[in-house]
Amino acid sequence: MVYNAPITLNGGGGHGRGGCAEYCAEPHPPTADEDAPPRRQLTGAKTFVRSNPMSDLFGVERFDHIEFWCGDAKTTSSRFGLALGLNLVAKSDQGTGNYEFASYVMQSNEISMVFSAPYGNEHEAHGFFKAHGIAVRAVGVRVEDAAAAFEACVKHGGVAVTPPRVLTSGGKGDATGGTSTGKTIAEVRLYGDVVLRFVSGDYAGPHLPGYMAVHTEQNVSYGLRRMDHIVGNVPDLIAVRDYLMHCTGFHEFAEFVAEDVGTVDSGLNSVVLTSNNEMVILPVNEPTFNTPRKSQIQTYLEQNEGPGVQHVALKTEDIFSTLRKMREATVRRCFSFLDVFTRVWSSAV
Repeated sequence: MVYNAPITLNGGGGHGRGGCAEYCAEPHPPTADEDAPPRRQLTGAKTFVRSNPMSDLFGVERFDHIEFWCGDAKTTSSRFGLALGLNLVAKSDQGTGNYEFASYVMQSNEISMVFSAPYGNEHEAHGFFKAHGIAVRAVGVRVEDAAAAFEACVKHGGVAVTPPRVLTSGGKGDATGGTSTGKTIAEVRLYGDVVLRFVSGDYAGPHLPGYMAVHTEQNVSYGLRRMDHIVGNVPDLIAVRDYLMHCTGFHEFAEFVAEDVGTVDSGLNSVVLTSNNEMVILPVNEPTFNTPRKSQIQTYLEQNEGPGVQHVALKTEDIFSTLRKMREATVRRCFSFLDVFTRVWSSAV
């Protein structure tokens, strides 16, 4: 089939077209069993001992993409493109026969950011944007077998969102003229309204079958190479840590408590989870309390109306060169820099 759209931009309670009654559970991590052993608490960076048990439940390669849901996909994708040096490589919109929503794929080397927005208010994306504003809906991870990853994840407590489906090329929006085969995708809940999207397959076109390739005359680059880690904010760190470790097999790479990373005024607790190859790194933060100022994590949870992706760290070959180009782009009202960063940057160069 040709799927001419981002995978989960659907109505019907967020379970995608066709539903997933065979797998789907309540849209939150399962509550702790009263008979289960006590949850392990955080010890902090000073006593944490790093090890890699090679415990992944399925083959993991790297981050594939992230998808933002927003209100205006064209403007938002253009803004991020100017700010980060991303190029438009594919699209799915009315011009490709998609009259339900617009979706644009921006890319720099291995970094792929997808910006999608519905044309009407009947889709789940409309409510998502109303609650969270421009925010990450999906963290795409390239795996050896998306169907197998989904099955293993759900078997070990993962909350299903979209069961495995094979997307094939060959329609009006096909980027390769039907010469390649397809991709398999599946989704489980990550935290809050964010999903973990498994992607596998040998499709040669940009992003997914159904997207039309866009060729640009000038290839813009600020030197950004790949996504290094993607950080989420949640109200209960231990619950999310246990949920993700159990359903993916990911292990702890590091952990921090308020004494490690907090300030006199506010703080946070954090756990860094990662895959066997340490190419998919998912830190998770929670707020701490009883400080003079409200934790920045608590502020995020309130303003985002729940858990979500706080930031995406991007790897670059030369951070000074990249930031110089990003600063030049700020004159076009792209992104703005924090004052403290401006002072550090000025002293460094």
